[in-house]
Amino acid sequence: MSFRIVWESTGTPVRYEDASRQFLFRGTRATCRLEARAHVPAIGFSWRSDPLETSRAAFAIMGEERNGRYYPPHPS
Repeated sequence: MSFRIVWESTGTPVRYEDASRQFLFRGTRATCRLEARAHVPAIGFSWRSDPLETSRAAFAIMGEERNGRYYPPHPS
């Protein structure tokens, strides 16, 4: 599998913070485009997405997080 992904910041600031979970993410809104290919010779399978130029994401952000916590832990 191979892919190309392009992220471009719009410059619009974004901040997600939850002090009770020690979570902080700062960044900017972004646009994102992706093109992917997969090739499995052993089974004769090949696949290619639409071209990068026609790809659009519904939501993208770029930035940094602190404390390595994204989601609450899974229940036991």
